[in-house]
Amino acid sequence: MTHKIALAAAFSAIFAAGLLASSANAADEGEAPKPCVAKTFKIAKVKAACESGGSKAAKDLMKKATKKAKAAGVTEGMKCKDCHEDLKNYKLKGDDPVGKIKKWL
Repeated sequence: MTHKIALAAAFSAIFAAGLLASSANAADEGEAPKPCVAKTFKIAKVKAACESGGSKAAKDLMKKATKKAKAAGVTEGMKCKDCHEDLKNYKLKGDDPVGKIKKWL
């Protein structure tokens, strides 16, 4: 019987620790957004999104634009790597990669 009580107490402690950790993460969400990696921008809306909401806002803006394009039947050139060399520094590739997505922003 004492083993059951000890086991229940251990699980309760683990559960409580999990609750405390999740509430600490919720408090961290109030921190400033992670800044964009790119320092130059060809599209003003992307620059504004970066300045106001960081990299998450810029990614969300681009994802919404690609969804609009795909909903309109435009699928070619609507993947991240179609316009960006890599997804670490978001360097653009080609002469006019933004031309494909600009009208969807």
